[in-house]
Parts: sequence; C-alpha cells; structure tokens
Amino acid sequence: MIIDIETTGANPIRNDVLAVGLVPLNDATRSFVVYVRPPAPQWNPFAQANFQKFAETWESQAVSPVAACAAIEGYLAQEFHGEVVTPIGHNIGFDVAFLRKLAFLGGRDELEAVSRRALDTHTMLYLLFLQGRIPSSALSSDGAFEHFGIAVASHARHTALGDALATRELVIKLLDMLGAPFLPLAPSSRVEVRAHSLTRD
Repeated sequence: MIIDIETTGANPIRNDVLAVGLVPLNDATRSFVVYVRPPAPQWNPFAQANFQKFAETWESQAVSPVAACAAIEGYLAQEFHGEVVTPIGHNIGFDVAFLRKLAFLGGRDELEAVSRRALDTHTMLYLLFLQGRIPSSALSSDGAFEHFGIAVASHARHTALGDALATRELVIKLLDMLGAPFLPLAPSSRVEVRAHSLTRD
C-alpha cells in the first residue's frame, strides 16, 4: 500500500497531518484520500505555501482526526478484508511517524490493519545506486520521477493522492529492476500468503 501524507510541517511532535493518500499497488483496487482538520495547526513556510494546492478541497472535506482514523480503517477493511497492509513510500519513516501521530489524536495506539513494517523507496533506489544502475540524481523523489519518466502534474505534486499515485509507478519499476516484478495476487492467494506469514512471524 503506497502511503503519502501532507502535513503542516516536518516535525511530527509539533506539526499535524492534513491529508492521507492511500494507493494499492494493484490498480484494480480503488485509491483513497482523506483530509484531516487538526485542532491547532502549526505551520512551516513550505507546508503553508504548498497547502494552497488543495486548500479548497480541504476546507470542504476535512474531518477530525477521530473521523479520519475511522475512515482509513473502514477503507482498509472494505478493500483488504482484514489483510494487514505494509506501508510503502519515499522516506516512509516520515509518513509512518505522522500516521502514528494521527492515530494518537484519533484515540488509538495505532491504525488497525496497518503493519509496523514498511518499505522505503529511497532504500530501493540507494541499492540500485550502489550497484551503479542509477545516478545519484535519482535518489530524491523528484529525481527518481524524472529518471524513470514518471510525469506528475505541477498541481498534483506534493498532494497526498498525486504523490502516492506517482510513487506506485516508481515502486513497480524499482521492483522490476531489483528482480522482483510486481504480480497482482488474487484475493484467495493473498489470504494464503498472509496465513503463511503469520506462521513465521
């Protein structure tokens, strides 16, 4: 599950979640975005300027952290039927930290059906860089999108859903380069894989 989060700044202690975009690797499963209205947002200059890209939608659709957590958990339950999803993203530690902050504000220790494990596209890119297969300029998200020919419209860049959709394209290309091409599993196969992993964890 590709996760991208837009926030009021870079510090999960001081700043808050504004939007969460969720994009399954399998594009047959619908994507999801929820806008969050934190109780007392504190901004850094970049985040406040970037907010203007989605401010109108946010103003009309943002919900409380409690409602946002319920919406995310409801989406995961409906689309994945109890399967635990692994967060994937660029510098995913950032998104995971803010997701935990959102869960706390939503009265939870963590979001249901979201794994504590995660996969970072920067790590995948760095492995390819160490192998001499991509240049150092491709280690950033902007550089990676350019290197792999992934077009992101300027109005969609640094929005939760726009970045998550672009990152899905990137992940599929990286998996292929790393010799593990993405093959969508049928629902019954996912259940079997999940059951097998539970016996090993």
